[in-house]
Amino acid sequence: DALPSCQLNLVKLPCGQTSTSPSNQDEFIFVLRAQSQVLGWGLIATIMVFGLASTCIQRCCSPISFLQLQFWKTYKEKENELLERKSAEHATELAERNLKSFFECVELKEIKTPSRKAWEEISLLYSFSNTEEYYSTIHKYVEKKT
Repeated sequence: DALPSCQLNLVKLPCGQTSTSPSNQDEFIFVLRAQSQVLGWGLIATIMVFGLASTCIQRCCSPISFLQLQFWKTYKEKENELLERKSAEHATELAERNLKSFFECVELKEIKTPSRKAWEEISLLYSFSNTEEYYSTIHKYVEKKT
C-alpha cells in the first residue's frame, strides 16, 4: 500500500501537489539533481575515455608512421588550398570569357575544364592503401592518367 502512495507522490512532486513536507520535497529534488549531474558527467567521461582509447588503438595499429601521417596531413592542407585558389581562378577566367563573348560578341577562346567524370573520380573518399602510395584522390587520378 505504501508503494502506490510513494509513486503517486513522486508523480505529483514537480507540480508541488504532493502530501510530503516542503523540506522533504526540496531535499528529494536536490538529490535528483545531484544524481542527474553524476550520471551526466559519468556519460561525458565515458565518451571521452572511449574516444581517447579508440584514437590510441587506431594510431598504434595504423600502417602509417607518425611522420608519414604528418606529411599526409600537410599535403592535404596544401592541396586543398591550391585547389580552392585554382578553382576560383579558373571559374573567374571562364566567367570573364563568357561575359566578354556575350557583351562584345567576340569569338570564344577555348578554356579546358575537367570533365564530369574527372570531377567524380577526384571527389571519391580516399583511404590509405599499402599497395598504392597516393596521398589523395587527385594524386591518384593524375598518376593513373599519365
